[in-house]
Amino acid sequence: MIILLVPVSNVFAQSEFDSDALGLQMPTISMNPTSGQPGTQIEIKVTNISSAPENLDPRIEFFVFLPFLSEIGGNVPYNCAGEDCFPLYSFEEVGENKFPPRTISFTLFSTTNPKPVVESGWMESVCDLKINGETIERYGETCIALDQPVGEYEIKFGWGIQRSDLYDIRKTLTFTVLEKDLIPKQVQQDEDEFVIKQFEEGLISESEFKEKLAELGYDPEEVRQAQSLINKLEHQEGFQTPLKGPIPVQGTDLEITYAMSGGVIKQVIPDHDEKSLRIEIDSISNGTLSIKLPRDVIDAKFGEDDDDFFVILDGLDVNFEETKTGHERTITVEFPEGTEEIEIIGTFVIPEFGGIVTLILIVSIISVILLSRNKMILYRKN
Repeated sequence: MIILLVPVSNVFAQSEFDSDALGLQMPTISMNPTSGQPGTQIEIKVTNISSAPENLDPRIEFFVFLPFLSEIGGNVPYNCAGEDCFPLYSFEEVGENKFPPRTISFTLFSTTNPKPVVESGWMESVCDLKINGETIERYGETCIALDQPVGEYEIKFGWGIQRSDLYDIRKTLTFTVLEKDLIPKQVQQDEDEFVIKQFEEGLISESEFKEKLAELGYDPEEVRQAQSLINKLEHQEGFQTPLKGPIPVQGTDLEITYAMSGGVIKQVIPDHDEKSLRIEIDSISNGTLSIKLPRDVIDAKFGEDDDDFFVILDGLDVNFEETKTGHERTITVEFPEGTEEIEIIGTFVIPEFGGIVTLILIVSIISVILLSRNKMILYRKN
């Protein structure tokens, strides 16, 4: 079934819910690009949400309405006065004041989009709606079945109460869908600048940077020139690449892996009293640390269930991103220039010399058993 997506011109009717009067602040929201033809990839970044006031309705969430996509609530069934929307920050996150940066990404429908592929049993397409790289809505063959209709589309952001008609639209961005092959040259330049800025700030790798510029028509020499403009060639003074682990955990025989921009890790120290890892760093600019934490090194549990870590930058509690597997938890945190210590607090941290002590204990037990057997044999012979 093909779902025809058309421009939305109606505006949400304002309900009796004043999020500003409640003290709920709006985040920094940016969209790139702001216009394009069918098949254009769009990224919307949401950052810097201030802490929510205390004693609010516990069902308050931060909503996003995207007019490009049909049935956006298929996986998350929320509704804004008849228009499909979804919570970018859930009521649990609002209640706990957890507002990590989020990036919404998707591609407009187009008959020239690449064909969807099956990966891990799922039909993946470039149109799929993703938040920080995680797919929340899939569109399969619909992605290539039609072109996004030309017109202006209003993307709306605001606060609301879960599963109710109480909502408050606080910001609206407009995206203009243009006719195919009638894209102004400035749009291409905006896309170039966005990719170069991402690489300069360490948000994408060098290989991603080169790949994206190649997709925009850059040849290798033009890519090199773009690197030169932002001091990203290896021979240039001040050049820095993201650093990667592994790095040893002090006092143990274990290592952890990481990727970092904007600084270097000096050492990782377990704090057994605080059940934490203290990561001492030299930060020369604003940066990002992504660190894989094996559960046998540090974990946070409430009974049998996972609990939340606390991440502290130089004594201040901050928001962070986390992904989990059965064996490890990966923390991604942004830090400002001048940060000296990042502390991750859980409910368990590996004892000092934990791995070595266990090995020595096993060897000692085996030695005692063998010695006892030898004494017994000698005793019987005598």
